[in-house]
Amino acid sequence: MFSFKKKKDRLVTWVIITVSVAGILYFGYQAISESSKRNQENPFEYNVENFKKSGADLIHYSEVKHIQIDLQNVYGISVGPDDNIYVSGENSVLILNRDGSIQSTISTGGPVHTLSVDENRDLYLGRDDHVEVYDRKGAKKAHWESLGEDAIITSIALSKKNVFIADAGNHIVWKFDKSGNRLKRIGEKNEAKDIPGFVIPSPFFDVAIDPDGFLWVANPGRHSLENYTEEGGLRSSWGEYSMEIEGFCGCCNPSHFVILEDGSFVTSEKGIARVKVYNRLGNVVSVVAGPDQFAEGTRGLDLARDSSRRIYVLDPPKKAVRIFAKNKK
Repeated sequence: MFSFKKKKDRLVTWVIITVSVAGILYFGYQAISESSKRNQENPFEYNVENFKKSGADLIHYSEVKHIQIDLQNVYGISVGPDDNIYVSGENSVLILNRDGSIQSTISTGGPVHTLSVDENRDLYLGRDDHVEVYDRKGAKKAHWESLGEDAIITSIALSKKNVFIADAGNHIVWKFDKSGNRLKRIGEKNEAKDIPGFVIPSPFFDVAIDPDGFLWVANPGRHSLENYTEEGGLRSSWGEYSMEIEGFCGCCNPSHFVILEDGSFVTSEKGIARVKVYNRLGNVVSVVAGPDQFAEGTRGLDLARDSSRRIYVLDPPKKAVRIFAKNKK
């Protein structure tokens, strides 16, 4: 069986071979076109710095806390029903109190690339090609079946009865019940049902459940978010490619997202690292953090939110949890 890193490398290599020429032509044209609107003196000048400044007037959040994480690598973040913070890494999961102090550590014996916590504080951990379930005290409750040698589990979303697993390797969302029984494949291309299929050029593929119980899935290669019923029917989608603040840039964004209690979306991007808030209709309304707040080349900005609507951003290069709150008017 391939390791997570080898499978990620294989996926990236495949993307380079199949889309590099098309990507250069498409995104180069788009960048020149948008940049030319900004610089009439030299309409062919491409300056990504211009786009990094896009949306500066929409910054309505401030960083209120910075929690340094003592792990070799950090991969995933979740906030539980008690507002405890769960961070996964190379060989363990840290459980932190709201103030950032360590409450406990769960040893996993290997990397955990994504995690989610249910109302009973059970932890569902994405371990390369399968899911493992732990209780709040760190006891292992279940080891689910492998999703195959191509599987790359990148995100887990929980409803009251079911578990939805984003698999970037197989380009599919799996539906399981909480006992670990496989129920359905969601999102496969189906022209008759107007389902476009997931385009996943790199191992960033996220899922979440909205307040009404519907499933949302990032389709990063299409720069969109798609809304499904729990039975796999496509209800709607929104999103567009743009390096401007309204859209999603690069080859494959958004890389992560989380849904707030009012149904609005918080998204993160790689390439030009930025965190934004969209309303339920997909219109950008705020910027949480702009590119100047992240190191060059930052990627993997996993997101979570707590009961106070604070936004949690996992910053892998800094090995930190960064907490943002909306500015008071």
